[in-house]
Formats: sequence, structure tokens, C-alpha cells
Amino acid sequence: MYRLGRLGTLVTVAVVGLLIAPPAVMQQVATRINADTAHGTSGRGGHDGGCGKSRRGERGYEVIFDGSRRCFERWRYAGGSSITLQRDGTLRAAPGAPNLGVLWYAARPYGDFSLRLQFRDDSPIPGTRANSGVQVRFPAPRPPVPGCPMTFNGTPQTENPAAWIAVNCGHEIQINDSPEAPGNDPRKTGSIYGFADLNSAQSRPTPPGVWNDLEIRVIGQHYTVIRNGVVINEYENVPGVPFPGRPNDPDSSSRGLVGYLGLQAHGAPQDVVSFRDIRVLDLSDRD
Repeated sequence: MYRLGRLGTLVTVAVVGLLIAPPAVMQQVATRINADTAHGTSGRGGHDGGCGKSRRGERGYEVIFDGSRRCFERWRYAGGSSITLQRDGTLRAAPGAPNLGVLWYAARPYGDFSLRLQFRDDSPIPGTRANSGVQVRFPAPRPPVPGCPMTFNGTPQTENPAAWIAVNCGHEIQINDSPEAPGNDPRKTGSIYGFADLNSAQSRPTPPGVWNDLEIRVIGQHYTVIRNGVVINEYENVPGVPFPGRPNDPDSSSRGLVGYLGLQAHGAPQDVVSFRDIRVLDLSDRD
């Protein structure tokens, strides 16, 4: 009884997003919503274009990846590196073409939501840990996107750059259980990358090869990260905060109230991460 119709949900999310997100970015997202609706992308699968209802007893959650090729066809890829569907029904982020990559759920964007999935560090190099992430609320990475540069600290990315749209105009929830040591990324699993970073103790790391449950809950501009049932991070995305260490890239104001969901491929030899059982609960039409 809480849900609006399919089109009503999209219109509500888009209108709310326009209150705070950069106009140029939101115009691009709105254009994509219209295109998806016109071509029937939103009508396949479950109630919101998903692959079906969650079988975990999670009321209202839509499965957007269940390991099947049918579900996988609703996703699109942008940038370098690689994310591929495996024979066992998992998704594997791994090296590939130069630069970062993002596999994004193209069926529809989300406003407020709870995203649940499982991830596993499958680094093939002994003594190293993998680096990946979950990216949320970004505009469709189909360049050019007005107001969203494909840059690293202002330096244009010239080779396979499209995934930087997700980096610069959405938030990344980090996946990285590397130890606290020189040369390792100091931003550990559960960090809202660059804006609310966790150290190793805060991130509650697990050994490689272990499946982890991850929930990312976003309501308004409040982000909550839950790992294996424990809240490990909370963050309020207030406008006008520069990206730490990258002042020439978009600040926190570029992270709006509506956008797409995706998985990051980082691209180094050790950066092999598996994902499975991806579900999402749309909270946009709830008080």
C-alpha cells in the first residue's frame, strides 16, 4: 500500500531531486528516465523493472541481480577494467581496459532506497587485498553529462573515462579491506569515499574469500552503511564540502537526491571482487 505506480514513482523522485541536485545533471537524468519509459525498459521483470521479489523474507525488496543472464541484461557497463557474469551466477570485478569502470543498473534511477548485496574479496595475489566499491545516485554515465566532468582533481581522463561520471557526481561506498600500511588506500570498506572515511578498525574487515553482507541506506542526504548487520558509517551530505585532496573536482553539492546504482571495477591485478544477490527497496514514497 506504500508504493506509487511505476511512472508516479519516477516523477516523484525526479521532482524531489531537482530541489537540490545540479540542474544540468538532473536534466540528463530526467532525459534518461523518459527514454527508458518510452522504450519499455521499466516494464520488464518485477514491479519496478527488477528480476523478482526477494526470497529472504525482505518485504518490498526487488531483486535486481539474481545471477541469471536475464537479470544481467538490465545492466550496462561504462569505462575501463571489467565486470563480467560468471558461470556460478556471480559478478566479478577484475582488470581489463585502462581506467576505472562501472557496471550500472540501467532499468531505472532511485531516490531514497535501501540497497543490499553480498561481496567477496577474491584478490588472486597472496598478501594483497582487492579494491572496489558500490556507487550510488549518479547520472547515467553516457558522456557528455553537463555539469559532471570526467576528471581526477581537474585533470581530464582521456582513455575510457565514462566511469568518472559516477565518481564525480555520485557517492562511492568503498570496498577495501587492506591493512593499515604504507602504500595501501587509507579509505577502508564502508567509507563514503573521500567524505566520510573509515580506518581498518572501524570497517570491521573479514579475511579474503569470505562473503560479506552490505546494506547502503540513503534517505534524503543521510547515508548509512551496514556491514554484516552492524552499522559502521553514517554521513550527512551537506552542500559545499570540497572533495578532500581533490579540490578541482566537483564538491558535495554535485551529489543529488536521485540517480543510478552501480558496482565499481578498479583495475589493478589484485582488484578482483565478486558480487551476488543484489536487492533494492525503494523508499522514495514513504514518510
